[in-house]
This record gives sequence, C-alpha cells and structure tokens, in this order.
Amino acid sequence: MGNSIQPAPCGHKVNPSDVISMVNTCLDQKSLEFSCPVCGEVWEWKQVQELMQLSPDQMALQQNRVNDIVESHPDMCKKCPSCCCVLKRPLDNTDQPCQFVQCSQCAPPQLRCWSCLAPWLFSNEARAGHCSNKSCGLVAMLLNCDISMSRAVFGCPLFRACPKCHGLIMHTEGCKLKCEKMMEEMDEVTVMGGEMQSHVGLWWE
Repeated sequence: MGNSIQPAPCGHKVNPSDVISMVNTCLDQKSLEFSCPVCGEVWEWKQVQELMQLSPDQMALQQNRVNDIVESHPDMCKKCPSCCCVLKRPLDNTDQPCQFVQCSQCAPPQLRCWSCLAPWLFSNEARAGHCSNKSCGLVAMLLNCDISMSRAVFGCPLFRACPKCHGLIMHTEGCKLKCEKMMEEMDEVTVMGGEMQSHVGLWWE
C-alpha cells in the first residue's frame, strides 16, 4: 500500500489513509457516496481507487464490498456495461429518479437507459429522449430479477431468456426450464450457453 500524498480530482491534497477511512465509513453504511474529506466534492469510485493506493489483494476486497452494495440496491446503483464503473441513479429537478444516467468514465461520456443500460437517445434538445433498445422491458427484467432460493437452482436468476425466441422463461422442475412459445424444454446449462453465444447486438434491438 502506498502512502504518498497526492492531489484529488477537486485539487485538494489527500492522504491515502484518510481516503481509506472515508471509504470504509461509507461502505460500512452501505453507501457509495464517496467525497473529498476537505470540500465534500463527490468522487467517482474509479477516482477513489487511485487515491487509496492499495495492493491488488486489498483493492479486490474493497471492490467486493462495492459489488455487494451495487447488487443489493439495483434501484439506485448499477454498473456501466462498457467500462464497469459504478453508476448512481440521478434525480431530476423535481427530485424524481431519472430514466437515464450518464457514465462520465466512458470516453466520450455515454448516456444510458437506467432500466436496461442500452444507449439513451435524444432526437432533439426539446424532447426527453428515449431508450434505443426495443426490448427494454425484457432486458430490464433479466437484469433486475430476483434469484432463486430453490435448492436445485439456488442462486440462479428467477427468469432466463430463451436462446431461440428470447422470451422470458422460468424453471419448471429442478434445473429444467420450458419455453411455452417454442414448446421446448431445456436445462440451466443449455440456456446459459445460449445466452452467452447470442449476439451482443440483440441486447439493443
């Protein structure tokens, strides 16, 4: 672990030990609102990682804690599908959750639909914009569904996407799933393999 004092994104010089203390306090409170101990300016997780100067093993432990918080608060935290940085859901000028989020860590910065993380499009400045993904509802369900507590498929998502028609399917018995539309029965391994082999473009179509 390093201990050299360096400038933060806000310009203040910070000690790694102070940053680590701030991060641990936030994570203990299940919060990802990292900020400068001097001025309170909000920092992105990637910026915080550089300031802590931890060893790879120590950083992995902190990253696991962050991942646990992201996974347990899908309504307020997600990960950018391009750069994997943590995205926090912003509020609009009426304090309501926005339908889209900007990833400032991508180059250039990317606007993404909060529900399915597909690119968010603005046809013109006067309009609120819209999700570019025609299957936004389906993908949002797959990204945010609960996990199964059944012994046979413990930890697996409650819903999967059929590898052939891409419709939602659920477990029927043990690790078996059935697509009513295709009238086919398949197992968890087959469905997982189909999802991984599907063209990534399907996510946005």
